[in-house]
Order: sequence, then C-alpha cells, then structure tokens
Amino acid sequence: MDSNFSFLRDQFPTIYDHASQAEGLVFSNPRASCFYTRFVLEQMVCWLYENDPYLQPPRDNSLGALIHEQTFKDNLKPGLFGKIRTIHKVGNNAAHDTSLISERDSLHLIEELFHLTYWLVRYYGQNGRKLGDISFDRQKIPPAAPPAPKQLQDLEKRLSQSDALRQLAEAKQRQTEAELAAARAERDALLAQNRAIADRHDYNEADTRRYLIDVLLQEAGWDTKAANVTEFELQGMPIQKPGDTGRGFADYVLWGDDGKPLALVEAKRSSKSADSGQQQAKLYADCLEKNYNQRPVIFYSNGYETYLWDDLAYPPRPVLGFLRKTELERLIFRRSHRKRLRDTAINEDIVGRPYQKEAIRRITETFEEKCARNSLLVMATGTGKTRTAIALVELLKSANWVNRVLFLADRNALLKQAYRAFQRHLPSVTVLHLTRSKDVTGANVLFSTYQTMLNAIDHMDGEGRIFGVGYFDLVIIDEAHRSIYQKYGEIFDYFDALLVGLTATPRSEIDRDTYRIFQLPQGVPTFAYELNDAVRDGYLVPPKGVTVPFKFLRTGVKYSDLTPQEQLDYEEKFRDEESGELPQAINAAAFNDWLFNIDTVDQALELLMQRGLKVNSGDRLGKTIIFARNHRHAQCICDRFNSNYPHYKGHFAKIIDSHDKYAQSLLDDFSEVNKEPILAVSVDMLDTGVDVPEVVNLVFFKPVFSRVKFNQMIGRGTRLCQDLFGSGNHKTEFLVFDLCGNFEYFEQDIDETSQKIPESLTSRLVKHRLELATRLAPSKPSATPRAREQSSTYKVDRSGDLYTSLLDALHQHIATMPRDNFLVRRRLPQVETFSQRQRWNNLSQEDAATIADCLAGLPNSLPNEDPLAKEFDLLCVKLQLAILKADRIYERLRDKVRDILGQLETKPDIPMIKGQLAFIREVQDESWWTGATPSGVEGIRVRVRDLVKFIDRQKQQIVITDFVDEMGEVQIVDIPTHQTGFSREQYRRKVEAYIRQHQDHLAIAKLRRNIPLTDRDLSALEEMLFSAAEIESRQRFEEVFGQTKSLKLLILEIVGLDPAGIRVAARQAAKQAFARYLQGTNFSANQIRFIENIIDMLAKNGVINPGALYEPPFTDNHPEGLDGMFNDQEADRIVSILRAFNESVDAV
Repeated sequence: MDSNFSFLRDQFPTIYDHASQAEGLVFSNPRASCFYTRFVLEQMVCWLYENDPYLQPPRDNSLGALIHEQTFKDNLKPGLFGKIRTIHKVGNNAAHDTSLISERDSLHLIEELFHLTYWLVRYYGQNGRKLGDISFDRQKIPPAAPPAPKQLQDLEKRLSQSDALRQLAEAKQRQTEAELAAARAERDALLAQNRAIADRHDYNEADTRRYLIDVLLQEAGWDTKAANVTEFELQGMPIQKPGDTGRGFADYVLWGDDGKPLALVEAKRSSKSADSGQQQAKLYADCLEKNYNQRPVIFYSNGYETYLWDDLAYPPRPVLGFLRKTELERLIFRRSHRKRLRDTAINEDIVGRPYQKEAIRRITETFEEKCARNSLLVMATGTGKTRTAIALVELLKSANWVNRVLFLADRNALLKQAYRAFQRHLPSVTVLHLTRSKDVTGANVLFSTYQTMLNAIDHMDGEGRIFGVGYFDLVIIDEAHRSIYQKYGEIFDYFDALLVGLTATPRSEIDRDTYRIFQLPQGVPTFAYELNDAVRDGYLVPPKGVTVPFKFLRTGVKYSDLTPQEQLDYEEKFRDEESGELPQAINAAAFNDWLFNIDTVDQALELLMQRGLKVNSGDRLGKTIIFARNHRHAQCICDRFNSNYPHYKGHFAKIIDSHDKYAQSLLDDFSEVNKEPILAVSVDMLDTGVDVPEVVNLVFFKPVFSRVKFNQMIGRGTRLCQDLFGSGNHKTEFLVFDLCGNFEYFEQDIDETSQKIPESLTSRLVKHRLELATRLAPSKPSATPRAREQSSTYKVDRSGDLYTSLLDALHQHIATMPRDNFLVRRRLPQVETFSQRQRWNNLSQEDAATIADCLAGLPNSLPNEDPLAKEFDLLCVKLQLAILKADRIYERLRDKVRDILGQLETKPDIPMIKGQLAFIREVQDESWWTGATPSGVEGIRVRVRDLVKFIDRQKQQIVITDFVDEMGEVQIVDIPTHQTGFSREQYRRKVEAYIRQHQDHLAIAKLRRNIPLTDRDLSALEEMLFSAAEIESRQRFEEVFGQTKSLKLLILEIVGLDPAGIRVAARQAAKQAFARYLQGTNFSANQIRFIENIIDMLAKNGVINPGALYEPPFTDNHPEGLDGMFNDQEADRIVSILRAFNESVDAV
C-alpha cells in the first residue's frame, strides 16, 4: 500500500523509512507510533542542523533545546512550531508516561508529521517548488495488526541511542569557514527558488488548535474518541434562511453514565474569540435539553480561552480547563438537590456569637441571592475566623452546596491550627494535610500551603491532572490580602470554586486590589467585625501602648557622644583594618541587625520585668512575646536574659523560630498555662496565627513597616482569658512595649498600596533586558550604530550585535515556557505570539508592556543557571542602561563591576580566571571606562559571568558592644489605627476632657451625688454642652455618642462613677434580654443585624422608644423598619422584650 510519505522517498530516504514505519503502527500500536514519530522528528531536526548553516546549535543538544533554539524557530513557517511541540510532548509521554495513548493521539501525530515533512521537502528539496499540494489520506494507513516483537525491540534500541544528537556539534565544528560559506550560499539559492512559487499547502492550523482542546479534555479524564463525543448531530436548531434543515453538529458532547449529556463544548478557531461561540453553544444546549430532559453545562473555547456557562445558575466565567465527569455530575446533581441556604440552620455548637452567625448569613446570601462566587470576611484576630469558616463549611456541605474544600495558608503552623480545629469541631468530615500526605483519596477538606498547592497543580495521574480546575467546590484563603494574591493569585484563578477570603486587616486598610480580587466595592467587604467592635462587645481585650524611646534604636550612635573608654572600644571594633578609616557614626538600622548593644538589651529586659503585667498575685511575669529582628538578635536577647536572671535556670525565656527543628514543641509548651517558657523570643514565627490567651505583654524589639503585619502582631494579645489574675479577676487589657518607634510610624498616613512583593531575579533580568533592547532598537535614530559611531560618548560600536543578542535571549526565554504548565496556560496566546522570533523585530510599546507585565515572571524550561552569574548579568544590564540614559548611578554601578574584577584578580591560580587575567586587568583601568559603551560592558558580562562564583562571599561580621544607651521617658499611649478624615475617637476624647473640666456644673454635681435631674437641669446641661466650641454641634455629638438620652450614662462614666463599666454592663444586659429569643432561629443576616442595632442603641441610650424601630438605622434594609423585617408575631415579641428592658432600666 502506498504511504502518505512517499514524496520523501527520493530525497530523504532515511526519514521516509522511519516515517512510514510510524505510519504503519498508528492503529497496531498507538504508543509505539507516537514514540516513533518523535524519533522521526529528531532525525528531521538533526538533518536541518547539519545542512542549514543558518541554524546555530545550542550548548544543550537535547531535542527540547534544539527545537526551542531561536534560529530554528525563526526559520519555521508560522504555525509549524505548534506541531513540533505537540509531537515532542506526546512522544515523550508515550516513552515515559503510563497514561493511555490512543489511536486518536497516534493519528493526530502522524498527520502533524506529514505537514512537517511536506514543509521540509517543499523548502529544502531540490525540486521542492515542483511539489504539488498534496493532502493527507487516512485510507493509506495500514489497518491494525500486531507488530513483530523484533520490530518493537529494534524501535526501542533506536530510540535509546542519541548518536545523532551527540554528533551534531562535532559535525558543525568539522566544517571550515569556506565550507560553511558555500553551504550558506547553496541553501540561500535553494530556498529562493522554492519560495519563488507560492506555497498553497493547507497546514491545517485549525486542527492543531482543536487538538489543544483535546489535550485539555484528556487532562480532565475524557475520552475524545468515545462514541457520540465529537461532531454530535443535533436537530432543532433555528431556521436562519430558506433551505436550512435545523440540523447542527456539536463539536463535543460529554456524556454521563446514564446516557444523558453532562456538558457540551463549542470549539472555535484560535483566530476568533472564544465567546464568539457562546450563542451557538446555547442553542446546542437547548436542543440537548429538549431531547434528553437534562440541560448540559456549556463550555466554549478556542484552545487558548475557555468559558464555563452553567446558565441555570451563573453567567459565563473563564476557566483554565474542563471538569471531570464526577465534577459535572455533582454540578448537575446540585441543581435539584441543593437546599436553600436561608433555610439551613447554622450549627450553634460550632459558632454561637451573633456576629459569627451574621458573617455566615452574609456569605450564604451572597452565594444564593446575589449569585456571586466570591466573599471576603474581615474579622479581628481572636474573634473566631476559623470557627466561622468551619461552621460555614458544615452548612454548605449539609445543604449540598460543596463536597471538597481547600483551606490555604502561608505557613504550616497556621495550617496545623486550622487542621486541628476542623478535626475537633467537624469530626464527620475527612481532613488531610497535603504537606504530609499526597494521597487525597476520600478527603473532604484539604489543607495546604500556597507553595505546596502551586507545585501540586501540575501533577498528573493515569486519568489526567490530579487537581483539575473543578476539583474543589470551595477555596478558603486564610489572611487574604494583596501580597498573597501577588504571589499566589494564580491558584485562586485556576480553581473554579466558590472563594472565601479571611482577613484580620481592618477594612479601611485593605488595598483596592484585594477588593477587586473578590469583586467587591472598595471598602465594602462581605462582612466586617473589627477590633473595636469586639472590644466593645466584650469578646476581645484592648491593647495599651507603652512607648520606650531608646536613643541608639532611634538615631544610632555617634563616636563623639561616647565616653573615652567607649571610644577606644568603638575604634577597635569599627576601624577599617585596610584603610584605617573610622566611621563617625553607626546608623540605627545596624542595631539588632549585625550590631548588638548589651546595655540596650539589658535595659529593655529590666523594663519588661518591672513594668510588664504579672500573674500569680504579681509574683511572675505573664506570658510574653518579644518580636526580635533576626535569629542573632533573638540569641542576644536570650543570652542576656539568662545572664541577668540565672535563677530561672534557662527555662523561662526561649527562642521560637525556624532555626530550631523542635520549635513546634516549644510553641506547644508556651501555649500551656503553667508550662515554661514564659517569655517567647520570636523571629516571624509568632507574628501571626498563634492563639495563646494568656499573653499579656508584647515587645516590639524591631521596626515593622507593614500595617497588615503590625495589626496581626497586635492580635497576639487580644484574646480573653478568664481568671488570669486570680478568681474573678479576668484579663481586661494587655501591654505593647514599642522600642523602635512603630507607634509613631503608623500614626502617619502611610500608603502601603504601592508596596510590591519582591520580584524574582529572572523576572527583573528579563524586564531590564527588555528595556535595554527597546532603547537600542534601530527605529530610534539615536540608537542606530551609525549615530553612536559618530558620538564622542562611544568608543566601540557593536550595539547592533548586542541588540540582536538581547532579542534572541528574550525570545528564547518565552519560547521555552512549558505550555502545559497551568501558569503559562493562562497566558498562552501571548506566549505563542512572542515565541515567533520575527515578532521581536519591531516591538511596540504595548508589546513591551505585555511582555513585562504578563510574561516576564512565568516559568521556562531553560537549564538552571548559577544565581551569582545571573546577578552579575543584571548588574551589567543596569550599567548598560545607565550609559544610555546618562544616569547618575553610572559611577556606582561601574565601581561595583570594577570591584568584582579586582576580587577576581586576587585569584590567578584558578585556571578559568587565569585564562581571562589579562582582560580582567585591562578593563579595571580607568582609561578603559572613558567613553564606555553598552557593547563594551556586554563583553565584560560574557567573559566574566561564569567567574563570579569564585569570589568569596563576604559576610557582615557580628559586632557586640556595651555602650551606655539612653532610655527616654516611658509613656502610655494609644495604639495607632489607620484613619482618614474625621476621627471619632479623637472627638470622643475631646468631649470627655471638656466634661471633666466642668465637673462643678450644677447638673453634673447632682449626678455625682445621685440626685435626680429635673427637666430644667437637663436643659441647662444641654445648653452648656452644645454651646461649647469643643462639642462643635448637637449633630456631631449625636453622631458619635447617640441621642441625648445617653447623656446621663455618658457623664456618669466620664466623671468616674462607673467603675464596673456602665456601657459594657448595659450592652451585656441588652444582649441577655435578646439572647434567648435569637437562639435557635434561622434569621437572615439583616434580621440579626437589626437585633444587633437594637442592642447597640440600648447600650448607648439606656432605653429606646419602640417607635424608633421605624426610623433610621432600622429602616436601612427595609423602609417599613420592624414590620418590614419581621412577621407580626416576631415583631410583637421584639417590642415586648424592648419594653421589659426599658422598664428594668427605669427601675434602676
């Protein structure tokens, strides 16, 4: 039988022989066929490198490196590289993977090979221009027949050898310059002849794109060659014009085991947007629903972009793949079996506080009534975010909304706490810690760090990706804020799941990007319950700030300020041994980084031991956390504590950080009430997520520059602790000792929205190279070689070569990105675009922005390089840019390079350095740098980058001093909160100060003597208050304190007649009055908030007229107030409770 590859026989007989063998195995042994097709590709690539002098073999002669080399890709006809990549990937899978290789795979690969070999003959054959347009004929493929064992053994032997690849470099090296020139001329002439005739061959790019969709479906476990899956005929399509039959063909229909359609996929060419198929897919779904009485889930895709549309529940949304059969079955099952969340009870054994229940109701209303899929909870540390999440999961599972849940956190310690909490409060579900076990079978709730999940997403099993896009129904993000999204946002975009973010960051301090991630208006989370709310309601205790101004930690140390003896010590420790220079001052940043001053640490510990809150009748310091700057600082603190307090025998204070592999056991001991250590010196490990209610002292022995982190650290002390100071003597506050000016720093209006996560070295290098390339682009007159040659600034002109090499390097970075990586897949259209070398020759500003913003940080498959070499690359690129821009940093960068060269010169015995020694000495000379050019610096970079690894890494020496430090006045201060505009707290303090100044006013004096006020007394009191400048106006007063009925309670509290806390008592009484009524109800979040508003107003005013329940704020959610929010029976009950409470207050 004739072969599809017969056109190869005369000019490429070896390739023909192998291609026809691969063709013969398509149906007999698909895996062997794919394996063999890859081998044919290898032979073809080797032939091209051996015979085309334009191609430059890379150092790495593996097939993957050869096909990604920039000259190779530049030489291809557009659209062919996708075919090469497909053969390479599937062929590798056939060789090394246990996943199923089907006849469809082998058939697709042999067709792709046909187009590649056609191109080979068309452009490299002696008579290529005469090759007609031929098409692939599937009828020529031999039918299935068992291959002979010897044939397979021969195949394995051939594929196990890589002689052709190993000999490539040697063959190139054997060619002389004359031979290369002759070959180049012959090649150019041949190509010119063959290109003179238009190439009208259909390379079937659309089929390649369709195969991308096949790959995505196979990753989700679908068999695309199964019966009725592809090109499924449908009847009932709209009649558009006369002659239409109403017949249509769905590209893919995915079937359930019951014979009903689970989903359909409408595939569009990559040249069209994916959503161009939306209406067509919807019409197909209508037909399927009519015929099978089940509406399928709709997908539409162009291979790059895929959308999921479950149009009975949600609008279309982008997804990064397809759902497995079980996941689609769950989705369709929920259409009829999931319960109304409003009617599903919250488990009060898990959460019983009103705000927790309101938080859950806000989320469920967001999911159910608003059809939104994202929500954000702002809850202060210690208010039970995790328990709220557990109760939410329990409710969603019992209502058949979710089955599998992913809980993400940034540290294992936080995961461990959440894991234990789920085990304790939700024992009916199976939980799994992904960092400890990889077998996820049967797990309902998975716990993972962000990095672990990022790595796990690309893992495959025999059925495809383990974690497909639909694997989880709910993803919970612990401490959701911008920095987490910058690092790991791809995870949240990958999983097609409901998303719940948890954060303790106050809503006013959450950046705009975080709200955008959760598709929420700026400053409006799904629910917020912040520190002030929790303190007001008695669920948390407030912090009390203690500012401790140490001179050295604020301003550093000056030589001139020291005593003569200290100056001698200073000279001994800070004088430069080589130059003899002595710095006149050491700045504050050095302290507790590499410079540790004994007296500063001793004074800080003494202050803590004297003024820190005590337990055991004042005999022992309460549980305390010291936040140290680094491990060496923590060691210094512990060493000084043990030296000053030896009677504690080394058990009282301990370092808890990542340097100790048993740190978790120390943390467990610290968390127990009567166990030591009492004082934990922490480096980052205790900043967040540690729940020790007994903590009453926090010491900030380091500067903190993130408000988010500052709030998290403060949260370590906010938890309630009953009987901590003795029976009936509970924890009511905790102390925060600030030694480093953090309070003052956060009193400023600090904009943290511009703070970014540090970029990777590779990403920074790509961006700087891109900027350099755009500045050297020939389209800019000032950057042309001729212009630079005429400029006195340049003494060497090879920037044209530099420009080309930069583009080559940048192109290779993009071209080698693994297309099956889920991070790359999101940017696949851009990756494919810039994988074409010719696309780089005329980059626009928009192109450069796309590459920098979207592609620079993506992973690639280039061999890992020495980070020191890459750091030197970056230094040189910055220097090249400084030359072009005449930047002031030029001299500093130049001196860094010369310093590196000088250090290399001191190591002439190393052979690699010895070979470059003359050059190293030359470029250190000052004269070399006169008129230095970017090309000259490039020469340094190329010849020196592999040598920098021999330079000895200098470490900052630890210096310990014992200079007398000055501790300024220790003051009690308010902990700063981030506020803008009018400050209610400042206004409150101003009013309180005014009332205290006027305690002798007749009405106030009566109150102090417990004499009832007459109406005249009350009028006089109001006149005195509201005419004062400090009060501003009645409207402002009532805005902050409520209506005037609260005036009596307010004054009693301010003048000190409320030692038990009138407001707290009033709030507790109001809560108790309504607690029994709320218990066991399924009130909505707005109904719960209505009751909470009543409690708030009772706490402020003492009593409420029931008529006020029909006025703001009680009409915020319904214009009819009480009657609009509750039925008649519920409303009557609320009024009855309110009147009973009013009567009890009046009786008092």
